[in-house]
Amino acid sequence: MKKIFSDQRGFALLNVILLTMITSFAAMILLNAVPRAKNPQSTLRLTALYVANEQFAQLESMAAAGELNVGSYSFQGLDKDLTTENAGAPITFKVTTQVTDGGGNLRKVSVKVSWTFNAQNFELASERMMRVVEPN
Repeated sequence: MKKIFSDQRGFALLNVILLTMITSFAAMILLNAVPRAKNPQSTLRLTALYVANEQFAQLESMAAAGELNVGSYSFQGLDKDLTTENAGAPITFKVTTQVTDGGGNLRKVSVKVSWTFNAQNFELASERMMRVVEPN
């Protein structure tokens, strides 16, 4: 009987290590989710920031092609990026973009992302200067 159990040394230690790892991963996931559940506004602000950065990226692509003109632009990304359910209910973001002359081949780009949550209106505004490449 001792011969059978002598080959099993370290098996309990391995079980304890694996159980500790699984428990720590579960605790880490839960601790990360608790603040988001209490305050979904921080997640919505991150999503709005993502939407604004996506708009800037699309407009920078237009500027690199020499196609960024003064005026208003609608959202240039995918329509599905404007809707999220991070807060437990569908939230739709509205993007307004204004491009003004910054002098020479520079353009001042202002992007505002707005959304409504719990009957309150929120807005994230950001600005960048972009250089329009002139065709040769």
